[in-house]
Amino acid sequence: MINFDIKKSQSGIWRLLEKTIENNKIGSAYLFSGPSGAGKEAMAIEYGAAVNREHLNADKIIAETSYTRFKSLQHELLKLIVPLPAGKIQKNNINILESLNNTDLELLKDNIEQKSTNPFHKISLPNATRIRINSIRELRKSLYLKSDDIGRKIVLIFDAHLLNVGQAESANALLKILEEPPLNTTLILVTNNKNQLLPTILSRCQHIDFPPLSKETIKDTLLENNIDDKAADLIAGISQGDMHRALEISSDSIENLIKIMQELAMPIIKGDGKNWRKFVNDNSQVIRKDVSIFQYNIFLLQLWFRSINRLRLGLNDELHRPELLNLMQQFNQKYPNADLHKIDILLEDAIEATGRNLYMSLILTNLLINIQRCLK
Repeated sequence: MINFDIKKSQSGIWRLLEKTIENNKIGSAYLFSGPSGAGKEAMAIEYGAAVNREHLNADKIIAETSYTRFKSLQHELLKLIVPLPAGKIQKNNINILESLNNTDLELLKDNIEQKSTNPFHKISLPNATRIRINSIRELRKSLYLKSDDIGRKIVLIFDAHLLNVGQAESANALLKILEEPPLNTTLILVTNNKNQLLPTILSRCQHIDFPPLSKETIKDTLLENNIDDKAADLIAGISQGDMHRALEISSDSIENLIKIMQELAMPIIKGDGKNWRKFVNDNSQVIRKDVSIFQYNIFLLQLWFRSINRLRLGLNDELHRPELLNLMQQFNQKYPNADLHKIDILLEDAIEATGRNLYMSLILTNLLINIQRCLK
């Protein structure tokens, strides 16, 4: 269980949403967007739970029970839509969960259970690269059915930008729902990349933009979850407002974090064929096993280069530690004219490429080639 209060951490946004409940002006569709780890999914869950608690406020016990069930993602009025693998869908069968194999179905259940205790847990299944058209078809069918349940139907669509993958058939199916909103229903689309959504979907949602979490919020959360003060301060600094990253980093030792950075940086500094092949082979294997580990590694490499840039500018940085500082100084001496901003963009592109079913060995090779060009 992660101790985290989204209402306090994003208090400005919560006050805005709370007023919609108090004034009975709850919208039919919202778009929660902003950087990763800012608490968008946590806020979507909190808002849905609060909306349905208010509907039952005449009976405090029932209202609180409803609130607890919604927060645990077990509420009858909650519809949760996430990216799923293709599965084996038979003709005329639109039950998306029945189409999943047993392994994926159990993994999905496990992810939802983890999400119920940790609002920053990322629901992620292997080969789940899009929101499936059958998920939206099934949603549409259920939303227009009359319900005897007291309260408001809440639809949470996580990674909403993945509606647009392929021919955007899922996005177009959702658009039909947004054009004719079902009664007593609120859809909340959550995304880190709202620019990837169809303009017609954007125009039918009320936009709520989330800022990154403050360093103090992240540090306090880490302290409340038994991370020691020194480590919490370092992690809060390098996570750059992203609670996902902070929790990910906190699950490892600082010593291992530094070791990973050193190992990732060496092939780039040396620039020889042997180290390049190792970098490409090792990371290709990591991507096949767990793409999130690769994304995390590249994020660490981004931090390393950003820290080098701050060293050049004479600015303090949490990573200017003896174990890394010598390697950074060597880099600056060897590559005084390196375009560090361009390198950061290249690394970000490599992270994004993992969600587009590209040939990653080629992507990684081109990454190293392009970084070498930036070093000259």
